[in-house]
Amino acid sequence: MQEIDYTRYYRHWHDGSDEHFEKMAAGFANKLKQFLPAEKSTRVLEIGSGVGFAIGGLRKLGYEAVIGIDSDRGQVAEAARRRLPVDFVPTQQTRSYLEARRGSFDVALCFDVLEHVPPAEQLIFLVAIREALAPGGRFVCQVPNANAAVASRYRYNDWTHHCSFSEHSLDFVLHNAGFTDIEVKEANPNTRPRLAFIPRLSVLLWLLRGMFRLIRRLEYALDNIGWAEAKSIPLSANIVATARRP
Repeated sequence: MQEIDYTRYYRHWHDGSDEHFEKMAAGFANKLKQFLPAEKSTRVLEIGSGVGFAIGGLRKLGYEAVIGIDSDRGQVAEAARRRLPVDFVPTQQTRSYLEARRGSFDVALCFDVLEHVPPAEQLIFLVAIREALAPGGRFVCQVPNANAAVASRYRYNDWTHHCSFSEHSLDFVLHNAGFTDIEVKEANPNTRPRLAFIPRLSVLLWLLRGMFRLIRRLEYALDNIGWAEAKSIPLSANIVATARRP
């Protein structure tokens, strides 16, 4: 299998600067804190950790028992430059890496990774992740949302993507991989700003997002889906799922 240079694609959005890293790490810290146990000794594995944005965020939150793996040498080298615990693990060795660490982690993170795995291999991959968790351990993943207005761009903008997911297909594959307590929701919900009665840019963006998402829900409702289902469809560019190992 030919090794590819994913860093070339990554550089379109991430310039490698310290300022950008700190901004991304802070964003991940804000996103991840809702999914993690309060105990700071929680053992966390991130699969597909890239340059270490999430690991940087976890450290900001005080979690130290954290490791990451990635299959791109360039991104692993960038993480190493920042002295982050990210190991290079080729794609074809990921399953054996996980199987050698059965029950070793309390939380497994998999952000923007599952869509890179061919559908025929996704169940095997997820089962290996489940087995790497301790009983009761939590799995958190983020994937492109097939319901979103930008779904086609998110699906095809990255040459290494194999698919997108709806809330139902993501629930389906996690259930069949043996996970329980599955919850799928928008990765970036349209949250009402504080003091929304004060005119400012954040309020305008919230209103516009709400208007366009309402139009999209009406479109779904009129296209033989019905309003009962259309009103609850997640519409953000990504969806995030949490699940547990029984």
